[in-house]
Amino acid sequence: MTYRVVHCGTGNIGAVALRAIIGHPEFDLVGHYVSAPEKAGRDSGELVGRDPIGVTATNDWSDLVDLGADCPTYFGNSIGRQADAIADLVPFLERGANVVTFSGFAIAHPATTPPEFREPLEAACRQGDSSCYFTGIDPGWATTDLAIASLAVANRIDCVRVMELGWWGDYTAEFVCREYFGFGKPPGFQPLLVTGGFIETMWAPTLYQLAEVLGVEVEETRVLYETDCLDHDVQTGFGTVAAGTASVVHFEYQALSGGRPVAVVEHVDCVARDVGSQWKQPYAPSDLAFRVEVEGDPSFAVELSFGTGGDTLSAMPVLNAIPAVCQARPGLLGPLDVPRYWSRNAVRA
Repeated sequence: MTYRVVHCGTGNIGAVALRAIIGHPEFDLVGHYVSAPEKAGRDSGELVGRDPIGVTATNDWSDLVDLGADCPTYFGNSIGRQADAIADLVPFLERGANVVTFSGFAIAHPATTPPEFREPLEAACRQGDSSCYFTGIDPGWATTDLAIASLAVANRIDCVRVMELGWWGDYTAEFVCREYFGFGKPPGFQPLLVTGGFIETMWAPTLYQLAEVLGVEVEETRVLYETDCLDHDVQTGFGTVAAGTASVVHFEYQALSGGRPVAVVEHVDCVARDVGSQWKQPYAPSDLAFRVEVEGDPSFAVELSFGTGGDTLSAMPVLNAIPAVCQARPGLLGPLDVPRYWSRNAVRA
């Protein structure tokens, strides 16, 4: 079966997804939304370094909602515009298109999605007999699906940790890196990650999803944030991180039950490779890793590590989920509501 896809996004990860859609035998790109006016009117293939494919990018949603797509793939930015990113999905759902989205952290765990987001989406799904699925962050597959699958080998579970560990040195999003995460800030600085509720917005759904799977109640949450620095400047993709300012960020966002952590999101993010050794590092000799650690009987770890291809690892759960979401029940869905999915883009003789 071929799925008719409307795609949104040509940012770092959205462009990777678009190239994959163009080259995938199961997908037929029928429409493409771009937010930048200078990209509108251009061929979608040319926007991502491919030959022309005959699809013209537009920055007008009304050009796309009536195309009869089976599944829009949404990679639009949601940081600072989460309500808009979620509202963009509603017209497609109302017209019967199933949606898979990389954006809109609040809908990652449907049961705790704020009513102002959940109710319009659920109403649209009822009207269109359609489904909406958020694949998550870090990438979401590693912090939800992989974590949940790992629990099949556990006996007693004391705590589940989902972690991002490694190097951010080529990241180019300066405002996010400096103001949200605190890179380049002096010791003691509290970034928006802590003071602006960003950590709760991004990762509370992950904690509540893990707690739901474990069958425990989250009684409170707790944030731990700390940094370390080097005695020399570091050149990064978003500029210079000066000596004596944060070149590594370690944080934990903990869900507590019975007074102790039962689910934890933990990050050790570095913009230099020679800093942060006092905290956890990837097991493999690679730049970045996503690790699931289960503490209990037995204690064990599962790690997804890589040197390159991180954007692809983030993009592909969205695309690989399309057949499963199109077959799933209507409504706003979480990882337990969608059939197992995987890549079927195998090389054939």
